[in-house]
Amino acid sequence: MSLHTAPTESTPLSAMFSLQGKVCLITGGNRGIGYAIAQGYAEAGAAGLAIIHSSSKTSSIAEARADELRAAWPSTEVAVYACDVSDPVAIETTTNRVAAEFGRLDVVVVNAGLYSDAKALDMAPEEAQKVTAVNYFGALYTAQAAARVMRANGTPGKIIFTASINGHMILRPQRESIYSASKAAVCHLTRALAVEWAEYNIQVNAVSPGYIDTEMNDIMIEKYPDQVGNWLKDCPAGRFCKVWELKGVYVFLASQASSYVTGADYVVDGGHTCH
Repeated sequence: MSLHTAPTESTPLSAMFSLQGKVCLITGGNRGIGYAIAQGYAEAGAAGLAIIHSSSKTSSIAEARADELRAAWPSTEVAVYACDVSDPVAIETTTNRVAAEFGRLDVVVVNAGLYSDAKALDMAPEEAQKVTAVNYFGALYTAQAAARVMRANGTPGKIIFTASINGHMILRPQRESIYSASKAAVCHLTRALAVEWAEYNIQVNAVSPGYIDTEMNDIMIEKYPDQVGNWLKDCPAGRFCKVWELKGVYVFLASQASSYVTGADYVVDGGHTCH
C-alpha cells in the first residue's frame, strides 16, 4: 500500500495510524508540545524526524532531545537544525535541506511560537512585530516552504499548525491581545491554505491546545498564582492537559486515518471553549 494513497475499506486500523516510512519536520520540536509530537511520531514508526529549533542558544537542548529520541526509537533517524522561522529564506533553505537529506518530506508540523502577555496600551511596537513575525509570518513561511517541496516532488503531504484556544476566545486575567490575534490568524490561515492547496493533495489542519502542562504554563502559574483556581474552574475537565495527551491528535492528522480531513481545527482544551 502506498504511503500517499487513502486507506481502503480493508486497511487495518493499525496501518491507518502508522507513520512507517514517513519523514516529519517539526518546528519548535526541542521542547514542550513540539517534543511530545516528536515522541508520538517516533512511536508511530516515523522513518525520520527533523527537529527545528530557533538558534545556537537552543542547540544543546535540541541535541539532548534528539539523543533521547534516538535512544528510545533507534529505527527512527533524527536530525537537528537551527533555523529562524521568521526568516523566509532561512526556513525555505532548511526545509529543502531536510527533504534532500532524508530523501522525502511527508509531514510538517508548524509548531514554533512566541508568547506575550503585554498589555495592549503598553506594548512596544517591537514586541508586537516580534510575536507576529514568528507566530503568523513564521507559520506562513514554513507552510509555504513545505508545500513547495511537496508540489515539486509531486507527493501529497500533511501540514499541521499548532494554533491555540486563544484563537477562539479571550482568556483572563492575562492580557494576550497580540498573541491571541496571531493565533486567530493561524486558525483562519489553516482553512485558507486547505482550500488553496487541495489541488496538490496537501492536507492542512490545525490543533488548538488549551492550558497544557508545559514550561510556558509554569511561567503563567508563577506570574498569576492567584488565578490558577479560576483557570481550572473555567475548564470543565478541572485540570491542565498533560503534554503527552496531545500526541494522539497530531499522529491522527499526520496519518492515513485523517485521509479526508483538511481545513479542520481540533480544539484540545478539556471543554474550556464550550461556554
